[in-house]
Amino acid sequence: MWNRDFTLLVVAELLFCASCYMTVPLLPHRLAPAGGDTELWATLSIVLFVAGICLSGLFGSWLIQRYRRNKVFLVSAIALSISILGLSLFDVHRAELPGNVEYYVPLAVSFLCGALFGNGKRVLSCTLLIDKTESCHRTDANYTAIWIARLSAVAGPAITIALHDSARTTTFYIASAAASFISAILVMCVKFPFRAPEEGVHILSFDRFFLPQGWNVSLVIATMTAALGIMLATRFDIDFCLSIMAGFAVAGLIMQYPSIRKARFTSAVGNACSILAVLAMSAHDDTLDGTLKPMLIGIGIAITSSEQFYKLLDHSNHCQRSTVESTYFLSSDGGLFLGLAAGWTFGGDYVSAQHTALVLLAVATLLCCANALVKKKRKEFRA
Repeated sequence: MWNRDFTLLVVAELLFCASCYMTVPLLPHRLAPAGGDTELWATLSIVLFVAGICLSGLFGSWLIQRYRRNKVFLVSAIALSISILGLSLFDVHRAELPGNVEYYVPLAVSFLCGALFGNGKRVLSCTLLIDKTESCHRTDANYTAIWIARLSAVAGPAITIALHDSARTTTFYIASAAASFISAILVMCVKFPFRAPEEGVHILSFDRFFLPQGWNVSLVIATMTAALGIMLATRFDIDFCLSIMAGFAVAGLIMQYPSIRKARFTSAVGNACSILAVLAMSAHDDTLDGTLKPMLIGIGIAITSSEQFYKLLDHSNHCQRSTVESTYFLSSDGGLFLGLAAGWTFGGDYVSAQHTALVLLAVATLLCCANALVKKKRKEFRA
Protein backbone atom coordinates (compact mmCIF):
# COMPACT_ATOMS: atom_id res chain seq x y z
CA MET A 1 0.00 0.00 0.00
CA TRP A 2 2.78 2.43 0.90
CA ASN A 3 4.12 2.97 -2.60
CA ARG A 4 5.41 6.25 -4.05
CA ASP A 5 2.02 7.56 -5.22
CA PHE A 6 0.20 6.72 -1.99
CA THR A 7 2.96 8.30 0.13
CA LEU A 8 2.84 11.51 -1.93
CA LEU A 9 -0.93 11.70 -1.49
CA VAL A 10 -0.68 11.11 2.28
CA VAL A 11 1.90 13.90 2.62
CA ALA A 12 -0.32 16.12 0.46
CA GLU A 13 -3.28 15.45 2.75
CA LEU A 14 -1.18 16.21 5.82
CA LEU A 15 -0.13 19.57 4.38
CA PHE A 16 -3.59 20.41 3.05
CA CYS A 17 -5.27 19.72 6.40
CA ALA A 18 -2.55 21.56 8.33
CA SER A 19 -3.01 24.64 6.14
CA CYS A 20 -6.54 25.10 7.52
CA TYR A 21 -5.88 23.86 11.03
CA MET A 22 -3.08 26.42 11.35
CA THR A 23 -5.39 29.28 10.41
CA VAL A 24 -9.04 28.67 11.29
CA PRO A 25 -8.88 27.75 15.03
CA LEU A 26 -7.14 31.05 15.83
CA LEU A 27 -9.46 33.30 13.80
CA PRO A 28 -11.39 34.58 16.84
CA HIS A 29 -8.10 35.40 18.59
CA ARG A 30 -6.69 37.14 15.53
CA LEU A 31 -9.78 39.02 14.40
CA ALA A 32 -11.10 40.12 17.79
CA PRO A 33 -8.25 40.65 20.24
CA ALA A 34 -10.17 43.35 22.09
CA GLY A 35 -13.23 41.22 22.86
CA GLY A 36 -16.79 42.56 22.90
CA ASP A 37 -19.16 42.32 19.97
CA THR A 38 -16.32 41.73 17.54
CA GLU A 39 -15.49 38.51 19.37
CA LEU A 40 -18.92 37.10 18.53
CA TRP A 41 -18.44 38.05 14.88
CA ALA A 42 -15.04 36.40 14.86
CA THR A 43 -16.47 33.24 16.41
CA LEU A 44 -19.17 33.30 13.73
CA SER A 45 -16.37 33.06 11.16
CA ILE A 46 -15.68 29.48 12.32
CA VAL A 47 -19.38 28.62 12.10
CA LEU A 48 -19.46 29.88 8.51
CA PHE A 49 -16.32 27.87 7.78
CA VAL A 50 -18.24 24.73 8.83
CA ALA A 51 -21.21 25.86 6.71
CA GLY A 52 -18.87 26.08 3.72
CA ILE A 53 -17.61 22.54 4.38
CA CYS A 54 -21.19 21.23 4.47
CA LEU A 55 -22.58 23.04 1.42
CA SER A 56 -19.60 22.22 -0.78
CA GLY A 57 -20.29 18.51 -0.29
CA LEU A 58 -23.55 18.73 -2.20
CA PHE A 59 -21.61 19.54 -5.39
CA GLY A 60 -18.75 17.06 -4.83
CA SER A 61 -20.09 14.15 -6.86
CA TRP A 62 -20.95 16.36 -9.85
CA LEU A 63 -17.56 18.10 -9.84
CA ILE A 64 -15.48 14.93 -9.97
CA GLN A 65 -17.70 13.51 -12.70
CA ARG A 66 -17.65 16.71 -14.75
CA TYR A 67 -13.91 17.49 -14.39
CA ARG A 68 -10.67 15.58 -13.81
CA ARG A 69 -10.37 14.59 -10.17
CA ASN A 70 -6.83 15.85 -9.65
CA LYS A 71 -7.64 19.13 -11.40
CA VAL A 72 -10.55 19.70 -9.03
CA PHE A 73 -8.18 19.33 -6.09
CA LEU A 74 -5.57 21.54 -7.78
CA VAL A 75 -8.03 24.41 -8.19
CA SER A 76 -9.35 23.98 -4.62
CA ALA A 77 -5.87 23.94 -3.05
CA ILE A 78 -4.56 26.95 -4.99
CA ALA A 79 -7.76 28.92 -4.36
CA LEU A 80 -7.48 28.06 -0.65
CA SER A 81 -3.91 29.41 -0.62
CA ILE A 82 -5.09 32.68 -2.16
CA SER A 83 -7.99 32.92 0.32
CA ILE A 84 -5.66 32.42 3.30
CA LEU A 85 -3.36 35.13 1.97
CA GLY A 86 -6.45 37.32 1.62
CA LEU A 87 -7.15 36.82 5.31
CA SER A 88 -3.59 37.94 6.07
CA LEU A 89 -4.06 41.16 4.07
CA PHE A 90 -7.29 41.83 5.93
CA ASP A 91 -5.61 41.19 9.28
CA VAL A 92 -2.82 43.65 8.51
CA HIS A 93 -4.90 46.43 6.93
CA ARG A 94 -8.23 46.08 8.73
CA ALA A 95 -7.72 49.36 10.65
CA GLU A 96 -7.93 51.16 7.31
CA LEU A 97 -11.23 49.54 6.32
CA PRO A 98 -14.78 50.85 6.93
CA GLY A 99 -16.72 49.26 9.78
CA ASN A 100 -19.08 47.13 7.66
CA VAL A 101 -16.21 45.76 5.58
CA GLU A 102 -14.30 44.89 8.74
CA TYR A 103 -17.22 42.75 9.88
CA TYR A 104 -18.36 41.07 6.69
CA VAL A 105 -15.15 40.39 4.72
CA PRO A 106 -13.71 37.80 7.16
CA LEU A 107 -17.11 36.07 7.31
CA ALA A 108 -17.27 35.77 3.52
CA VAL A 109 -13.65 34.62 3.25
CA SER A 110 -14.17 32.07 6.05
CA PHE A 111 -17.17 30.61 4.21
CA LEU A 112 -15.13 30.46 1.00
CA CYS A 113 -12.21 28.77 2.80
CA GLY A 114 -14.60 26.20 4.26
CA ALA A 115 -16.06 25.42 0.85
CA LEU A 116 -12.61 25.08 -0.75
CA PHE A 117 -11.24 23.00 2.12
CA GLY A 118 -14.27 20.71 2.18
CA ASN A 119 -14.19 20.17 -1.56
CA GLY A 120 -10.43 19.56 -1.69
CA LYS A 121 -10.44 17.26 1.34
CA ARG A 122 -13.23 15.11 -0.07
CA VAL A 123 -11.58 14.80 -3.47
CA LEU A 124 -8.21 13.92 -1.95
CA SER A 125 -9.13 11.50 0.85
CA CYS A 126 -12.42 10.13 -0.51
CA THR A 127 -11.42 9.70 -4.16
CA LEU A 128 -7.75 10.13 -5.06
CA LEU A 129 -6.34 8.11 -2.17
CA ILE A 130 -8.80 5.30 -2.83
CA ASP A 131 -8.12 5.30 -6.57
CA LYS A 132 -4.39 4.71 -6.00
CA THR A 133 -4.98 1.84 -3.55
CA GLU A 134 -5.65 -1.81 -4.32
CA SER A 135 -9.12 -2.99 -3.39
CA CYS A 136 -7.83 -5.25 -0.60
CA HIS A 137 -6.15 -2.28 1.13
CA ARG A 138 -8.84 0.37 0.75
CA THR A 139 -10.13 0.11 4.30
CA ASP A 140 -6.57 0.67 5.54
CA ALA A 141 -6.27 3.65 3.17
CA ASN A 142 -9.48 5.16 4.60
CA TYR A 143 -8.18 4.53 8.10
CA THR A 144 -4.88 6.23 7.26
CA ALA A 145 -6.73 9.26 5.90
CA ILE A 146 -8.73 9.81 9.08
CA TRP A 147 -5.60 9.47 11.23
CA ILE A 148 -3.72 12.02 9.11
CA ALA A 149 -6.58 14.48 9.53
CA ARG A 150 -6.80 13.73 13.27
CA LEU A 151 -3.11 14.43 13.87
CA SER A 152 -3.23 17.55 11.69
CA ALA A 153 -6.14 18.91 13.74
CA VAL A 154 -3.81 19.26 16.73
CA ALA A 155 -0.47 19.71 14.95
CA GLY A 156 -1.76 22.74 13.02
CA PRO A 157 -2.70 24.81 16.10
CA ALA A 158 0.51 23.69 17.85
CA ILE A 159 2.58 25.07 14.96
CA THR A 160 0.64 28.32 15.09
CA ILE A 161 1.21 28.65 18.83
CA ALA A 162 4.92 28.00 18.26
CA LEU A 163 4.89 30.97 15.87
CA HIS A 164 3.14 33.12 18.48
CA ASP A 165 5.97 35.69 18.46
CA SER A 166 4.94 36.48 14.89
CA ALA A 167 1.25 36.62 15.78
CA ARG A 168 0.78 40.14 14.40
CA THR A 169 2.60 39.51 11.15
CA THR A 170 1.75 37.43 8.12
CA THR A 171 4.17 34.62 9.02
CA PHE A 172 1.80 31.77 9.79
CA TYR A 173 -0.63 32.87 7.07
CA ILE A 174 2.20 32.49 4.57
CA ALA A 175 3.13 29.11 6.05
CA SER A 176 -0.51 27.95 5.78
CA ALA A 177 -0.85 29.15 2.20
CA ALA A 178 2.47 27.50 1.27
CA ALA A 179 1.35 24.19 2.79
CA SER A 180 -1.82 24.20 0.68
CA PHE A 181 0.12 25.13 -2.46
CA ILE A 182 2.72 22.38 -1.91
CA SER A 183 -0.07 19.83 -1.44
CA ALA A 184 -1.37 20.77 -4.90
CA ILE A 185 2.10 20.23 -6.40
CA LEU A 186 2.43 16.82 -4.73
CA VAL A 187 -0.93 15.67 -6.06
CA MET A 188 -0.02 16.78 -9.59
CA CYS A 189 3.11 14.59 -9.35
CA VAL A 190 0.83 11.54 -9.25
CA LYS A 191 -0.67 10.25 -12.50
CA PHE A 192 -4.33 9.30 -12.52
CA PRO A 193 -5.94 7.41 -15.41
CA PHE A 194 -8.79 9.03 -17.29
CA ARG A 195 -12.19 7.88 -16.10
CA ALA A 196 -15.28 8.33 -18.25
CA PRO A 197 -17.93 10.35 -16.41
CA GLU A 198 -21.10 8.61 -15.28
CA GLU A 199 -24.36 9.61 -16.88
CA GLY A 200 -27.30 11.13 -15.06
CA VAL A 201 -25.28 12.72 -12.23
CA HIS A 202 -27.20 15.58 -10.61
CA ILE A 203 -25.53 18.87 -9.70
CA LEU A 204 -26.77 18.52 -6.12
CA SER A 205 -26.39 15.07 -4.62
CA PHE A 206 -25.80 13.26 -1.32
CA ASP A 207 -23.55 10.79 -3.13
CA ARG A 208 -19.95 11.06 -1.81
CA PHE A 209 -21.27 13.53 0.79
CA PHE A 210 -23.36 12.02 3.58
CA LEU A 211 -24.49 8.51 4.53
CA PRO A 212 -28.10 8.86 5.80
CA GLN A 213 -28.21 5.44 7.47
CA GLY A 214 -25.12 6.36 9.49
CA TRP A 215 -26.57 9.52 11.07
CA ASN A 216 -26.57 8.04 14.59
CA VAL A 217 -22.88 7.10 14.37
CA SER A 218 -22.08 10.53 12.94
CA LEU A 219 -23.76 12.14 15.93
CA VAL A 220 -21.46 10.22 18.30
CA ILE A 221 -18.36 11.38 16.40
CA ALA A 222 -19.57 14.99 16.25
CA THR A 223 -20.29 15.22 19.99
CA MET A 224 -16.92 13.68 20.88
CA THR A 225 -14.95 16.04 18.65
CA ALA A 226 -17.04 19.03 19.77
CA ALA A 227 -15.94 18.31 23.33
CA LEU A 228 -12.34 18.21 22.13
CA GLY A 229 -12.81 21.53 20.32
CA ILE A 230 -14.13 23.21 23.45
CA MET A 231 -11.16 21.98 25.47
CA LEU A 232 -8.69 23.12 22.80
CA ALA A 233 -10.20 26.59 22.59
CA THR A 234 -10.14 27.23 26.34
CA ARG A 235 -6.71 25.69 27.02
CA PHE A 236 -4.91 26.90 23.94
CA ASP A 237 -1.26 26.27 24.75
CA ILE A 238 1.39 24.16 23.10
CA ASP A 239 1.77 21.69 25.99
CA PHE A 240 -1.94 20.88 25.90
CA CYS A 241 -1.93 20.41 22.11
CA LEU A 242 1.19 18.24 22.13
CA SER A 243 -0.20 16.09 24.96
CA ILE A 244 -3.41 15.45 23.02
CA MET A 245 -1.32 14.67 19.95
CA ALA A 246 0.70 12.19 22.04
CA GLY A 247 -2.58 10.62 23.16
CA PHE A 248 -3.61 10.25 19.51
CA ALA A 249 -0.29 8.55 18.76
CA VAL A 250 -0.71 6.11 21.66
CA ALA A 251 -4.28 5.33 20.56
CA GLY A 252 -3.02 4.75 17.02
CA LEU A 253 -0.58 2.16 18.28
CA ILE A 254 -3.24 0.49 20.42
CA MET A 255 -5.73 0.32 17.54
CA GLN A 256 -3.22 -1.49 15.34
CA TYR A 257 -4.23 -4.72 17.06
CA PRO A 258 -7.35 -6.22 15.42
CA SER A 259 -8.40 -7.87 18.68
CA ILE A 260 -8.68 -4.42 20.30
CA ARG A 261 -10.08 -2.66 17.24
CA LYS A 262 -12.92 -5.18 16.89
CA ALA A 263 -13.62 -5.66 20.60
CA ARG A 264 -17.17 -5.14 21.86
CA PHE A 265 -16.32 -2.53 24.49
CA THR A 266 -13.73 -0.41 22.63
CA SER A 267 -15.94 2.69 22.57
CA ALA A 268 -16.81 2.22 26.25
CA VAL A 269 -13.11 2.21 27.17
CA GLY A 270 -12.47 5.30 25.04
CA ASN A 271 -15.42 7.18 26.53
CA ALA A 272 -14.34 6.25 30.05
CA CYS A 273 -10.80 7.57 29.44
CA SER A 274 -12.11 10.90 28.15
CA ILE A 275 -14.70 11.39 30.90
CA LEU A 276 -12.30 10.47 33.71
CA ALA A 277 -9.67 12.87 32.33
CA VAL A 278 -12.11 15.78 32.15
CA LEU A 279 -13.45 14.96 35.63
CA ALA A 280 -9.89 14.96 36.98
CA MET A 281 -9.25 18.36 35.37
CA SER A 282 -12.43 19.74 36.92
CA ALA A 283 -11.73 18.32 40.36
CA HIS A 284 -8.14 19.44 40.81
CA ASP A 285 -5.75 21.80 39.00
CA ASP A 286 -2.15 20.64 38.86
CA THR A 287 0.74 20.18 36.44
CA LEU A 288 -0.92 17.08 35.00
CA ASP A 289 -3.60 19.34 33.42
CA GLY A 290 -1.13 20.08 30.65
CA THR A 291 0.35 16.60 30.25
CA LEU A 292 -1.22 13.32 31.38
CA LYS A 293 -4.87 14.42 31.52
CA PRO A 294 -5.07 15.81 27.96
CA MET A 295 -3.15 12.74 26.81
CA LEU A 296 -5.94 10.57 28.25
CA ILE A 297 -8.50 12.78 26.49
CA GLY A 298 -6.66 12.23 23.22
CA ILE A 299 -6.48 8.47 23.77
CA GLY A 300 -10.16 8.22 24.61
CA ILE A 301 -11.48 10.34 21.75
CA ALA A 302 -9.20 8.68 19.19
CA ILE A 303 -10.19 5.16 20.29
CA THR A 304 -13.92 5.91 20.21
CA SER A 305 -13.81 7.83 16.92
CA SER A 306 -11.79 5.07 15.25
CA GLU A 307 -14.29 2.40 16.26
CA GLN A 308 -17.18 4.59 15.10
CA PHE A 309 -15.52 4.84 11.68
CA TYR A 310 -15.70 1.05 11.34
CA LYS A 311 -19.35 1.19 12.37
CA LEU A 312 -19.96 3.69 9.57
CA LEU A 313 -18.42 1.19 7.17
CA ASP A 314 -20.80 -1.48 8.52
CA HIS A 315 -23.76 0.81 7.80
CA SER A 316 -22.71 1.38 4.19
CA ASN A 317 -23.65 -0.53 1.07
CA HIS A 318 -21.37 -1.62 -1.76
CA CYS A 319 -19.43 1.22 -3.45
CA GLN A 320 -20.22 3.73 -0.67
CA ARG A 321 -16.70 3.86 0.74
CA SER A 322 -16.18 7.46 -0.43
CA THR A 323 -19.49 8.47 1.12
CA VAL A 324 -18.42 6.90 4.43
CA GLU A 325 -15.13 8.83 4.38
CA SER A 326 -16.95 12.08 3.60
CA THR A 327 -19.51 11.42 6.36
CA TYR A 328 -16.74 10.86 8.89
CA PHE A 329 -14.97 14.03 7.74
CA LEU A 330 -18.17 16.05 7.99
CA SER A 331 -19.01 14.87 11.51
CA SER A 332 -15.44 14.88 12.85
CA ASP A 333 -14.25 18.22 11.49
CA GLY A 334 -17.68 19.82 11.75
CA GLY A 335 -17.93 18.86 15.41
CA LEU A 336 -14.35 19.97 16.12
CA PHE A 337 -14.74 23.41 14.56
CA LEU A 338 -18.15 24.02 16.12
CA GLY A 339 -16.61 23.04 19.45
CA LEU A 340 -13.81 25.54 18.86
CA ALA A 341 -16.38 28.23 18.06
CA ALA A 342 -18.30 27.43 21.25
CA GLY A 343 -15.09 27.26 23.28
CA TRP A 344 -14.05 30.79 22.30
CA THR A 345 -17.33 32.15 23.70
CA PHE A 346 -16.37 30.96 27.21
CA GLY A 347 -13.61 33.58 27.27
CA GLY A 348 -11.16 31.53 29.33
CA ASP A 349 -13.76 30.19 31.78
CA TYR A 350 -12.15 26.77 32.24
CA VAL A 351 -14.77 25.44 34.65
CA SER A 352 -17.78 26.11 32.39
CA ALA A 353 -15.91 24.77 29.38
CA GLN A 354 -14.98 21.57 31.19
CA HIS A 355 -18.55 21.04 32.38
CA THR A 356 -19.86 21.54 28.84
CA ALA A 357 -17.29 19.12 27.44
CA LEU A 358 -18.23 16.62 30.13
CA VAL A 359 -21.92 16.86 29.17
CA LEU A 360 -21.05 16.29 25.50
CA LEU A 361 -18.93 13.25 26.35
CA ALA A 362 -21.74 11.87 28.50
CA VAL A 363 -24.20 12.38 25.61
CA ALA A 364 -21.80 10.58 23.26
CA THR A 365 -21.60 7.66 25.71
CA LEU A 366 -25.39 7.42 25.93
CA LEU A 367 -25.63 7.52 22.13
CA CYS A 368 -23.10 4.69 21.89
CA CYS A 369 -25.19 2.62 24.31
CA ALA A 370 -28.40 3.41 22.40
CA ASN A 371 -26.80 2.45 19.08
CA ALA A 372 -25.57 -0.83 20.56
CA LEU A 373 -29.06 -1.66 21.89
CA VAL A 374 -30.71 -0.82 18.55
CA LYS A 375 -28.21 -3.02 16.71
CA LYS A 376 -28.85 -5.88 19.13
CA LYS A 377 -32.65 -5.55 18.71
CA ARG A 378 -32.32 -5.61 14.93
CA LYS A 379 -30.25 -8.79 15.05
CA GLU A 380 -32.83 -10.46 17.31
CA PHE A 381 -35.66 -9.34 15.02
CA ARG A 382 -33.95 -10.69 11.88
CA ALA A 383 -33.14 -13.93 13.64
